[in-house]
Amino acid sequence: MTRNATQPVARRPGDADDEHLARARALHARVGAIDLHVDSIIQDRLFGYDIRRAHRAGMRGQPLFWHADIPRLIEANFLGVCLGVHYFPWESEAGVRECHRQIDRIDEICAADERTFRVRSAADWDAAASAGKLALIPGLEGAHLLGGSLDALDKLLERGFAYMTLAHFSKNSAATPALGRGANETDKLTPFGVELVSRLNAHGVVVDVAHLNMPCAIQAAELSRAPVFATHSGAQGVHKHPRLLSDAAIDAVAASDGAIGIIFGPQFLTGRRDATSEAVADHIDYIVQRVGVRHVCTGSDYDGWLPAILADHRDCRDITRVTAALLRRGYTDDDIAAILRDNTLRVIRAAATAAA
Repeated sequence: MTRNATQPVARRPGDADDEHLARARALHARVGAIDLHVDSIIQDRLFGYDIRRAHRAGMRGQPLFWHADIPRLIEANFLGVCLGVHYFPWESEAGVRECHRQIDRIDEICAADERTFRVRSAADWDAAASAGKLALIPGLEGAHLLGGSLDALDKLLERGFAYMTLAHFSKNSAATPALGRGANETDKLTPFGVELVSRLNAHGVVVDVAHLNMPCAIQAAELSRAPVFATHSGAQGVHKHPRLLSDAAIDAVAASDGAIGIIFGPQFLTGRRDATSEAVADHIDYIVQRVGVRHVCTGSDYDGWLPAILADHRDCRDITRVTAALLRRGYTDDDIAAILRDNTLRVIRAAATAAA
């Protein structure tokens, strides 16, 4: 995938003259980036946060929201983002309806905004890049959005989405989360969950094991006939937190030929609010050393109501600071292109190929 045109390299007010940061900006302008998990559509749909216009940057470590919108994503040379779709974390008909409404809103934005491209298939990622547009696609965060119904899944499959997370913050008909209502460390997938993995595989949708307890995450990765994502997670080997993946789960994702998106939430990465981009690099290092650079990518969880984002970030344009941290550690341009873009696209394409 190549970019037809690049945006001016974003430089933030007050930045020190840092050769690695300058290299990072140039690299982003050349190769772009894909973020597996940005929650801006929730802010737009429920709270009137218009993602079509540029909002001001927040403070360092800006809590909760105000992290991303279409103009700032374009300025930061993102190729595309998966927009998280979710609702109150329990099964309900209201949740099914709201899921469709949020997808309707993504469709409406893409129809009205010529800067964007509504991705519905793996091939559309190349079409968006060739057109020089920002790719947008829903990612469904939690099988509770199905209300326990595979008929609901069939209707959603017609809408075009990148992945489905099997649980969010509550136990549902498919799976058990690592945190939240009904969370535990022993449950595996239910029969409904096993069937859901199979259905998603059959339709070329990536199975997402973020938020799951480790038995469910490992089982889903082992059952899947296509590579899986852990869209916004990290490594328990760096910081012991239930929202992150154990070594066994990292191995299972890698064995599926999948990829782990590193979240930009300090409380998950280190347990400290003052964690910086170096913490993301620590988690990337750990996964790369364990299973290789092929199996790591980014899933920031920007606008996801995090208590804080990284202490050296104000918004999505600061992803270049993560890249600068990797450059300081000796990662090559090819390594970083894999992390920023290629690993994500490989998994999406492989899921589509497995369904064919």
